[in-house]
Amino acid sequence: MTELGLKCKVFYEHNCVGEVNIVDVQGTDFKFPNNEIIIHHLSVNSNRCLPHSVAHSIASSSFLCKLESSEQHSELFHLYIDCIKELKTAVVLLGEEEVHLVAMVCKYRNCPCFWCYAVPSGLYSVCLRMLDLRCLWIVLDLDETLLVGNTMRSFKDKIASLRRRMTRETDPVRKSEIFSEMELYEEDQRLLKQYIDRDSVVENGNVYNVQAEVVTMYESQKRILRPVIRLLDRSIVLTRINPEIRDTSVLVRLRPAWEDLRRHLHSKERKRFEVYVCTMAERNYALEMWRLLDPEARLIEPKQISTRVVCVKSVSRKSLHSVFQDQKFHSEMAMVIDDRLKVWEDVDQPRVQVVPAFSPYRAPQAETENAVPVLCVARNVACNVRGCFFKEFDENLSRRVSGLFYEDEVKNLPSPPDVRTYLMPEGGWLVDGQGCDLSGADSQHTHKNSLGQSTVGAVSVGLSLHVMESKSREARERFESDQQNLLEGSHPSGTGNQSYRGSRNFEGGKEELLRPSMYVEKLQEIGKRCHLEVEYKFSVGTGDNLQFSAEVFFGCEKVGCGRGKTEKDAQQKAAGDALQKLGNKCVSYVSSHPEAINLD
Repeated sequence: MTELGLKCKVFYEHNCVGEVNIVDVQGTDFKFPNNEIIIHHLSVNSNRCLPHSVAHSIASSSFLCKLESSEQHSELFHLYIDCIKELKTAVVLLGEEEVHLVAMVCKYRNCPCFWCYAVPSGLYSVCLRMLDLRCLWIVLDLDETLLVGNTMRSFKDKIASLRRRMTRETDPVRKSEIFSEMELYEEDQRLLKQYIDRDSVVENGNVYNVQAEVVTMYESQKRILRPVIRLLDRSIVLTRINPEIRDTSVLVRLRPAWEDLRRHLHSKERKRFEVYVCTMAERNYALEMWRLLDPEARLIEPKQISTRVVCVKSVSRKSLHSVFQDQKFHSEMAMVIDDRLKVWEDVDQPRVQVVPAFSPYRAPQAETENAVPVLCVARNVACNVRGCFFKEFDENLSRRVSGLFYEDEVKNLPSPPDVRTYLMPEGGWLVDGQGCDLSGADSQHTHKNSLGQSTVGAVSVGLSLHVMESKSREARERFESDQQNLLEGSHPSGTGNQSYRGSRNFEGGKEELLRPSMYVEKLQEIGKRCHLEVEYKFSVGTGDNLQFSAEVFFGCEKVGCGRGKTEKDAQQKAAGDALQKLGNKCVSYVSSHPEAINLD
């Protein structure tokens, strides 16, 4: 650490509050203009995050210098104490950047000491809010990721193309598949034609008439009535982009389990992600598709629609910078869900979680036959990414920062968390036990995984953590240990129709009964190992015999339920039910896939 020998005066609110020495620690030779440090304002105070953790997370490569002063009773000292107590930083404006002076505790002296980070203007306050709320950014694609929409023109083109392929096809099996696909297109085409001609459709002998939905055009704020028919049982919506032009009618198929993903992104109790949309579709079409997906405007508020639904020209590639435009964001806190990877700029591709394309005509059973629909797995991946990110932030970075002194070396700090570290890698997608190639929309099934057939989607993600975290031998060994503990701690005693009265741990050859009072704690431990939340929902019966009911959600997936005379009793029984189900699935998986344990 080299002292530059430069003394700088520090100004705040037009007053000189003291002097500091600049200490160069990385050879940056950074200097403040005119050797004056003019503090423009103090940052907003943090509710839960240490300012140093925030600054290092978003600007670890932009550390500038250290500042120290020997003045103990100056105004600078009082400002320094305020920053420490209120979890604030002192902000100096330099062009389009902010220099954040992070107050540090000195080992040997009680005097003002700061570390300085350069941060793009406005980014610190935006990221502080996200980190305080435990929130990340997520960008969603529309077509073939969340839905499929067709007009009469697109139906005609696709049916004509299939007919040409049938005439050339010689394989009878493949010819039959093409014919089945064409039939599905023709069936939906007939529905759309009825809607265009009569403003009603006939489905299974029932007549469905249009309902006029009031829509506010976001750019012009003009209100229009849009004729819509919703066939909820089939996840079909018929709408008209321009209500006055019938040729703009569209039949939309919504992807199964979208509601599960939507509720996780922003539930009534908690916002987990700030949602953006990026599509190559025409803008009016994109706005209407998003309205159908988020009719209550929970994910994106009406006033935010114009900036958060982004349409990219088909000749261009998508990028996070085009999505966020002039808004402040930190790429290490952003993830994307899309059915195609190559449409994104190379620099952003590591942040894209590719999902198999939605193909309701070519593969109509692909979604419904899966015990865990694609969007449920996508939801669990998003849940896991968020859990891993903030686990790393809290237990690694913040813990190290909390014990840091001014004199310590910057290089000793750990790397900040990055969401791309926790995405499922190429080839690691699990849908109904199928391993899918994530390189593009045409997914190739490669291997069976019996655990993926469980209705508990969270377990699929939990047990595939070794894929996401096995970048080193240490991570693989940690996963092996966790899996063994899971087997020992949650495997139910008894088989067949025997009631679940307890689980057994085996340590040193001794058999120890897992008492019902330990079920809740044990399930919580498993959730922490898998980086997934364990949540309980309670209700009270209305009958003569008062009973409490509890449902337990593991990684946002319901895995158990129970009833009891008290809320605590119901919670214990729900946790026991969950342990039994998770234990059975884990044992079944490991017995048929021993390589999941013997990772070496």
